[in-house]
Amino acid sequence: MRIALLPPDERPNTAGYARTVGACCDVEVVLPPAEAMPRFREPADTGALADWLRAVAHEVDHVAVSLDLLVHGGLIPSRNTDDRVQDVLPRLDVLRELAVPVTAYQVVTRLPHYDNASRSRQEPGYWSTHGARIGRLSRLWDQHAAGEAGDAEVAAARAEVPDDVVADLVRRRLRNHVVNLAALELASDGVVNALLLTSDDTAPRGLPAADRRALATWIDRLCVDVLTYPGADEVPSVLVARVAAEARGVRPRVAVRCPAPGGLERIAPYEDRPVGAGLANQIRALGGVRVDEPDDADLVLVLHAPATEPGDWVMDPPAQDSAADSAAVVAEVGEHLALGRRVAVADVRYANGSDPTLLDALDDAGLLGRLVAYGGWNTAGNTIGTTLAAGVSPVLGTSEEAAAARREFLARKIVEDGHYLPVVRAAIQAEAAGAGLLDPPLAELPAVHRRITEDLDTWARGVRALSGYRVADARLPWGYTFTVDFDLERTG
Repeated sequence: MRIALLPPDERPNTAGYARTVGACCDVEVVLPPAEAMPRFREPADTGALADWLRAVAHEVDHVAVSLDLLVHGGLIPSRNTDDRVQDVLPRLDVLRELAVPVTAYQVVTRLPHYDNASRSRQEPGYWSTHGARIGRLSRLWDQHAAGEAGDAEVAAARAEVPDDVVADLVRRRLRNHVVNLAALELASDGVVNALLLTSDDTAPRGLPAADRRALATWIDRLCVDVLTYPGADEVPSVLVARVAAEARGVRPRVAVRCPAPGGLERIAPYEDRPVGAGLANQIRALGGVRVDEPDDADLVLVLHAPATEPGDWVMDPPAQDSAADSAAVVAEVGEHLALGRRVAVADVRYANGSDPTLLDALDDAGLLGRLVAYGGWNTAGNTIGTTLAAGVSPVLGTSEEAAAARREFLARKIVEDGHYLPVVRAAIQAEAAGAGLLDPPLAELPAVHRRITEDLDTWARGVRALSGYRVADARLPWGYTFTVDFDLERTG
């Protein structure tokens, strides 16, 4: 099977993960030519992408599309370009021309609540000095609409943000909201087989949550089956697994286990609902079905629940002791593996990286390398979606090549989520902060790349689950620490 994919951008954890999940499912994922794709803040050539879709549609079985890429030129450009509504809407028309099934997703634009003067910032320039004020105004606007904030409080927050900044912010959100409404029309017209509208870096209150609730109203009125839930970067991988499952007539069955009492009711950082609700929609997005009994499941997903006091390896490094919760997860995993069940672990205890205590405990128990999938990166939605997509792949891809792809993806996620994000990245950023910077200087990147390579490879040599692998040629594709890539080489 061949799937033509428009990912939201060119990153290894969007386009790259999706292609790897395809290999795990015995599916070939075809990507647009590199010259048509975006480069960080530089938007893609949307005309070239439309032409590519027209040409490739005759050569594939299905098309999966990030509307952010097709319409705005990428996920980051969707927040930064100056295109007007009348400029972007016609770019959707190519989807009506394709004589092949189409699955699509679009992201409700995020709204960071902090100042960001980094060269790696992903928002308009005024976020450098007004980000925290914009975040507060966004939250108060939504609270005011719900009767939770007064006029005076909103007026005071509004006065702290310049008029031109507010106007630009609202206009950009309006443009992207109109595209989301147009996507609902595509779903209602049957142009797309399935549509996901996900929320990137959101919260229970704020303009993104208000936009999502407005979309939910129209979804209900149109009577279309459109899922809305927290997530973004993981969606291409989820869609690849979903399309593969549909083609094979399979609905993957997933049993969920969370040893922490009440863990599924906790709200993870950057999300707008309890993690259990987001997880349920991720299973549906995958085309799967949740089952109660592990004996009836194709996959047992064990969740390392969000901490009771939220932590973030980048913004608010955690200091809690997770030994007891980690031990409970290890016991749960061990029980299911002993009974011959497929097990995946989604570590959502902290944002922007795994819990090293859990990773060490799983490896010490000899369980880490026996998992079918593992994840613990960025947001809970990112982690859950990617882990589910890889976790159900054994029922979709049965070849030796697919099994090899799964083993390598598991190893990659252990290295990246388990050590790079919570340890190596945190150390590099702390050193940059000590020099008054938010990112390593560009001139120092070659040395930073060598340092990351050596650190990851040295660490990997001490991990039982990574026996037979070495790490080589680590690099930061966007020139900052958020996204890493590296080669995994077999040693025997």
